[in-house]
Amino acid sequence: MPSNTPLLKPVFESIPCPWTPENPRHDHQLIFPLDDKRLMLVWCEYYAASPSVVERLGPEEHGGQQHDQMPCRLSARISRDAGRTWGHRFIVQDNLWKLNVKHPNLIRAGSGELLFFCTGWNDFNRDRRIYMKRSPDDGETWTAPKPISGTGFHCLNNDHILRLSSGRVLLPFHHSDDFGFEPERYESIESWVYYSDDDFATHHQSRNSMALDGSAVHEPAIAELADGSLLALLRTSKGCQYRSLSRDEGETWSPPEPTVLPSPEAPCMLKRIPDSDDLLIIWNNAASSKIRPRNPLTAAISKDSGQTWVSYHDIVDNEGCDSAYAAATFNGDEVLVTYYHLRKGWSRDTEVVLKIFTIDQFYDG
Repeated sequence: MPSNTPLLKPVFESIPCPWTPENPRHDHQLIFPLDDKRLMLVWCEYYAASPSVVERLGPEEHGGQQHDQMPCRLSARISRDAGRTWGHRFIVQDNLWKLNVKHPNLIRAGSGELLFFCTGWNDFNRDRRIYMKRSPDDGETWTAPKPISGTGFHCLNNDHILRLSSGRVLLPFHHSDDFGFEPERYESIESWVYYSDDDFATHHQSRNSMALDGSAVHEPAIAELADGSLLALLRTSKGCQYRSLSRDEGETWSPPEPTVLPSPEAPCMLKRIPDSDDLLIIWNNAASSKIRPRNPLTAAISKDSGQTWVSYHDIVDNEGCDSAYAAATFNGDEVLVTYYHLRKGWSRDTEVVLKIFTIDQFYDG
């Protein structure tokens, strides 16, 4: 049934990453401001590597070709008109690994360099590593990617890196020493943080993880609160988002506890609104212990550091479809919200949707 939450009407919307036979899946996107005139959209662009994929009649034709480890690279486009149009595609990170490369994160260093993070997959269960590279010239050239994590199963989530008011950079991730889809192995996934005080010339791992008995804990989304403490919201199979707090800039974390935010096993987007103490969350507002339904995709505001949430508005409510893995970029008085969308009747094929709102639209009245 459709949600009773009011639906926000965007001031602009488009599909910057549409389905094609050559590129049948798009997700894990972000929009990064290169300067005051240019925005860069970066996303996971999956590509056909066999005749059976490219010769399908369309995304409705189920052939089992689409899966998380299918070939993928990280592509980008530039906008010079605040996201209304996007230029030609170029490659930010080609696939140098046996399976694929995913999960882009970007942040600017104090030196002006761009720092780029991603996950390279050599083995689905046991060899996913986090890599970093640098650009001194806004993405014109890059250093070679170097691993910053050890061996095992490590994953990022798109657009989750953040810089604290102290200057420290936090990179949230999740990890398992023995990943697999058997319950006891899947539930071993724990959330961690890498932190750095020198823009990742060196970095450290949080001293403890965010973990639960009976559930994997994935894809932590973190925001700095008004008092300098940190709030992490966590994907679980417990029917809601869980929360954890840090009072030492990410070095240690409290045991995860349930929130009032119903959720399937899917991540949220959490950011502090610029020049404000308010938080913005975008997540799948539906209680489930499974990974679906990933609908509706809802936004809400917290004015008390995540204790309570108000001003609920749906970004999209399309029953039977998936809309998930949202990212948000604040650009002046606008918020550029992107997410992957899987239409009714499609297989694992997805498109990236962009909707632009004013910040005021997320508040009631």
